[in-house]
Amino acid sequence: MKKLGILLGCSILLVSFSAQAADELLRSSGLYPQDATAQEKDPLRLTDEQKKEIDELLTGTLTLEDCIRIALIHSPRAHSAQLAVEEAHVQLNLARGEFLPTVKAGASQNYTVSQPAGQPTADHGASNAYAQAQVSISGFTDKVRAVKIADMQVAQAELDKNNQTNLISRNVKRAYYALASAQRAVDIRTKSRELYQEQYDRATEYYKQGLRPKVDVTTAEVNLNNEKLRLIRAQNAVKTASANLSNAMGLTTPHVLQVVQVEEVEPLTLSFPDAVKTAYENRPDILSSQTNAKIGQIRVNQAKAGYLPTFSFSAGFNKYSDDLRLDNEETKLMLSVDIPIFSAFKTYNSVKQARLNLERINNSNRSLLNDVFLEVQSAYIAMQESAESIPLAALNVEKAKENLELAQGRYNEGIGDSIELKDAEVAYTDAELSLLTARYDYAAAVADLKQAMGTN
Repeated sequence: MKKLGILLGCSILLVSFSAQAADELLRSSGLYPQDATAQEKDPLRLTDEQKKEIDELLTGTLTLEDCIRIALIHSPRAHSAQLAVEEAHVQLNLARGEFLPTVKAGASQNYTVSQPAGQPTADHGASNAYAQAQVSISGFTDKVRAVKIADMQVAQAELDKNNQTNLISRNVKRAYYALASAQRAVDIRTKSRELYQEQYDRATEYYKQGLRPKVDVTTAEVNLNNEKLRLIRAQNAVKTASANLSNAMGLTTPHVLQVVQVEEVEPLTLSFPDAVKTAYENRPDILSSQTNAKIGQIRVNQAKAGYLPTFSFSAGFNKYSDDLRLDNEETKLMLSVDIPIFSAFKTYNSVKQARLNLERINNSNRSLLNDVFLEVQSAYIAMQESAESIPLAALNVEKAKENLELAQGRYNEGIGDSIELKDAEVAYTDAELSLLTARYDYAAAVADLKQAMGTN
């Protein structure tokens, strides 16, 4: 039993030493997984201070930058993209690990008690221990290609993450502008309701004085009630727009968010050819597809390597004994070469399959370029249309306001009627809403174009 205890103690020390040695080896080679560091840097894993800060932001008035930052923290898409990056790094570490040696150690102790018939009890035990180190390099070029592919896949994951960031940013911008527009529409409807309230009060007073018929009072009341209904719809539109913004940010909150109004959006002055060129150079999905084509070419070369001889080398060192002293040593070296002669057309078909896959990737890339061109073109046309609409809509507001003032003056003087006044009020409200729509359509179009160009 004493021997067994010594053996177990030595085994624990040996395992501890082996684990520590492996840990130091991984750290020095740059392959050590940085899980703790990644959790600290990953914004998807929030601290209590960050959660408190975000809660405070949500109860105040949000800027566009606040909304985008919150979205990049909370969005499930952003989280999935980050996990894909981490998984790609793990695959790269696994590919690099094929070049590292393996080290293992073990020990065993057995104890047997036997009593043959008619003979006294006999007991005996045996112990053995070993420590082994081995390195094997077979298919060296395949391992190099595997590391290169894994490294490219890490770059792809980063590009896909950037692409998701652009999409999330664009979606948040559109939802933000929609909420800001809805809130501004409530202000316009509130002002319009006040105008109809003034008209109703004025018509009622004139009726009491005998200056206007009863129909003017009834008409003014109907107009006021209709505007109240439109105001209720506008207020509900704010709630819907707030829910959409919350969803775009990856949040579930019952509160109606408040956002800062966007008075002007910095215009984009680049030409359409420049916009397309920028998109082809910066779009993460295009860069990712180009990386995918490079991976496809490597796989073609990897398949072609099946026609070439394969060299392999292995080396091992082993210390062992039937007790704990590890007196025996064994060293093994082996170098081999395999020459392919006939593989039942497996290599031929593997090369053909890899080439077809590369052709499919290149075809998908061409299709992606066409889709990006159309996306940029559509966003550019929408931006131009809304940009041209803004000055016209602003001019309509001025004219409608002037017309409303004239109609109010005519009605107060007893020259105009309630229908003329109502038409002027409707025209003024519609003109303000049209200007509001044009401005936020332009802001949304700029966001779409930036996302299409990959410059968010």
